[in-house]
Amino acid sequence: MADQFDPERARQLEEERDFLMQSLDDLELERESGGIDDESYAELHDDYTARAAAVIRTLRDGVDVTPAKTTRSPELARRRALIIGGVAVFAVLAGVSLAYALGARLPGQTSSGNSVAAPSTTNASQKALLAKISQLEQKVNAAKDDYDLRLQLARAYEENGDLQNALKQSDAAITVDPNRPEGHANAARLLYLASEQVQDKNTRTQLVAQALAGFDEAIKVGPDYADAYYFRGVLHAATADNARSQVDLQNYLVKAPTGVWAAQARQLLTQVTTALESPSTTLPPTTLPPTTTTTRKK
Repeated sequence: MADQFDPERARQLEEERDFLMQSLDDLELERESGGIDDESYAELHDDYTARAAAVIRTLRDGVDVTPAKTTRSPELARRRALIIGGVAVFAVLAGVSLAYALGARLPGQTSSGNSVAAPSTTNASQKALLAKISQLEQKVNAAKDDYDLRLQLARAYEENGDLQNALKQSDAAITVDPNRPEGHANAARLLYLASEQVQDKNTRTQLVAQALAGFDEAIKVGPDYADAYYFRGVLHAATADNARSQVDLQNYLVKAPTGVWAAQARQLLTQVTTALESPSTTLPPTTLPPTTTTTRKK
């Protein structure tokens, strides 16, 4: 039984059980929407099922039979990165103009990501941004395995309205180090932004499923990366899954009570809680903000 473990270990086991059971549900959704190939589905399904069974037996019997944590295989990481990239490419091929429609919606910007200020200011800002991108590209070419540089370049591309290259750089960061959460969260956030612009229901379902899987992976590899809980909470709210949104937003505020998104999290938490108490309440559309990078613990 769980009470045979110390409280912290019992909590970890319960969270792992819940995560694995949810991952199996999400995996079925990915398969139904065509967002994952048969080989990846089989490998992930077998892995999640075996791990979930071990955790459940451990909680039931009080004897830890969970396998030692292992690093995800490079081949599996590569396939998951290809899945994310493939869905984004599919959306583009479906006729969705994402390159400009999904630029970072910063204060004072239009949907293209360009400033609404006077033309001279716009040109100056655009030139500065392009110069920044050029400098980052040179740095990345000189240090291809620099995780943080990849994410900086991804955000610069996104600010310039270039979602496709932003996704490529986020995927590249995941390839460099699949055990850090920021790359997973950033790729997932971009896919969610893409889903907001897609009219085709099947394509939108694929993008949302991939975004959710990305946030799940970010939390799995970085359970203390608070931003991922906020992002996933926003996604759950946008898909009317208010109960899960509430949990994620509460987790974010516990982990980062004065975090970057604390005010937004409290506001959205109030809305989803109200919606749970009054099911007829409709939440306003919510857009995910840019990810933040945390310093990696040595």
